[in-house]
Amino acid sequence: MEVDKKILERLKKGDESAFESLFWQYNSHIYNFVLSILYDKSLAEDITQTVFLKIWETHERIDPEQGINAYLFTIARHLVYKETEKKLIFEQASDVISSSSVDDDSALEKQMEANSLRDYILQLIEELPPARKMIFSLSRFEHLSNKEIATRLSISEKTVETQIYRSLQFLREKLSSDVFLACFLIFLANRL
Repeated sequence: MEVDKKILERLKKGDESAFESLFWQYNSHIYNFVLSILYDKSLAEDITQTVFLKIWETHERIDPEQGINAYLFTIARHLVYKETEKKLIFEQASDVISSSSVDDDSALEKQMEANSLRDYILQLIEELPPARKMIFSLSRFEHLSNKEIATRLSISEKTVETQIYRSLQFLREKLSSDVFLACFLIFLANRL
């Protein structure tokens, strides 16, 4: 199922139609691969979009002689690994919280910490540019598909995908160290 070398040469030069050909040839394969591991359709869609956005961002480094199949699936595996690692950290933190015997004051404190983290995430979403915030909100809070958002806002699906990707990238950058630190502190608090 390897893509034609000429398409990769055009992609390397920044040809958008070559990118679209690659996308349509591999999109469902990447999606099904991710879904078979994570069993989460929404997450599989997000990761699939991220894979192709990474391809576009690094298109100048593509080696047409090497092909693209292994490269695509390596990116997908890496993103699945990161997502799995993140889920494990959250599950471990949740297990520690639920398995520990806490009194009412401690439970209230943990609830306040969770509320504070939720408020922080909502505050970060407010920092997004207005159009990006609207697209992200329609996707994540109203659960509209990319196509529905594109139709509602009279923009292309590609624009919707790009804006959602940029929103997620912004949130990941802001939360990656903070979320890990929060889970680690909860873990430590329950060990003391």
